[in-house]
Amino acid sequence: MNFSDNIKSVKDYIRLPLVYDHWYVAGLVEEFGEKPQAKTLLDRSIAFYRTENGELNAFQNRCLHRSFPLSEGFVQGENLVCRYHGIHYAPDGTIARIPCQDQASKRRLHKYPLREVGPFVFIWMGDPDQPDDTKFPDVSFLESPDYRTVHEALCINGNYLLMHENLNDLTHFAYLHKDSFRIGEFFFDLPTQIEQRPEGVWCARVDRDPNRAIVALPPDLQAKVEGKAVERWDGGVSVSPGVFIGDIPVYVGDAGIDSDEVYRQRIVHYMTPETATSTHYYWSMSSDFALDNDEYHVGLKAHLSNGFDEDKWACDHMQRLLDDDTVDYKEMIIAGDKAGLLFRRVMLNWVNEEYASR
Repeated sequence: MNFSDNIKSVKDYIRLPLVYDHWYVAGLVEEFGEKPQAKTLLDRSIAFYRTENGELNAFQNRCLHRSFPLSEGFVQGENLVCRYHGIHYAPDGTIARIPCQDQASKRRLHKYPLREVGPFVFIWMGDPDQPDDTKFPDVSFLESPDYRTVHEALCINGNYLLMHENLNDLTHFAYLHKDSFRIGEFFFDLPTQIEQRPEGVWCARVDRDPNRAIVALPPDLQAKVEGKAVERWDGGVSVSPGVFIGDIPVYVGDAGIDSDEVYRQRIVHYMTPETATSTHYYWSMSSDFALDNDEYHVGLKAHLSNGFDEDKWACDHMQRLLDDDTVDYKEMIIAGDKAGLLFRRVMLNWVNEEYASR
C-alpha cells in the first residue's frame, strides 16, 4: 500500500501509521531505576528496569502467562519478577524460574535494544534482533567534553508530526515566539536555505546583522567579537521520525563559514509518539563555549524552555481542533511551508518503506 495518495491535509498526514524501524528517545537516564516502571511508546506498553549492577532493560510490559503488567513487579538480583505468580525473567528476556513448577518455559519476552547517550535513553522499536545502528542519529556531542548540554522533557497533547511541521517551519518564529525569542518580521527577509540532503530536508536562515547575530552569546564573548563581521546560522534537519538535529553556529570574521573563530550550538528535538494524539517530547542544547559559566546555561535553559513551551502550546491547540471540529475545510499553502512539505515526502518514504510488504 502506498500512503502518498491519501495525504490531502494535515489531518490526513497525522493519521499516517507509526513507523517502528527507527531509534527514538525512551526517556531520561535519571528516570529509570531498579523499581520497574511502564511507559507507552508508539502505542506499546514497555516495562523498564535496572538490574542491581545498573544495566537498563526494556521488555514488553506483559507477563507471558496471564498478561499481568511486569511494571508492577519487582527486581530480584538480575531478574524482573512478575508480581502475579512470581515468574522470573532474566535480563535477556528468557524465563529463569516458574515457582510452581520445576521446568521453565523456553518462551522469551520481546526485549527492546537500548542505548544511553548523555542524558537520554534511546530505544530501537523495530525487530529486536536486528537493530539498525546506521539509523542511530549522530548526537556524539551529548557526551563530548567540548560541549555543555542543557535539556528538558515535556508532554505534547498532539501528534508528533505536528512538531515536525513546526520544526521545519522557520516563519512561525516571528509570531509564535515574538515574546520569548523576540524575533520580528525581519526574520522573513533573511537569506534562506532549503535543500534535500541525504539525511533529510535542511532548512536554515542566515543573519549577518552584527547585533542580532551575537545575542545568544554570553557578554564576555559578545565583547570579544564586537566590531567584527559576524554570521549566525539557524537551521536543522529531521534525520528520523523521532529526531530533529539543529545547528546554530556563529561565524566570526570576513571568512564566513570558513572562519577559524566559530561558536557552535547544537539544538536537538526528540519526538517519540506515545499514541496517535500524544507525544513524549524532549529537547537539548549543546554549546561548545561558556563551559564553566553556570549562570549562562541556567539562563539559556529558562530562555529556551519558554520558547518550546509555546511550540507545545501550538501543537496542543492544533490537535484539539483537528479532533473536535467537523466543519469541512481546505488547507491553504504558504511560502513558509516549503521545507515542511519536502519533509512530508521524506516521512512518506519511511512509512512506505516499512509498510510496503503489508
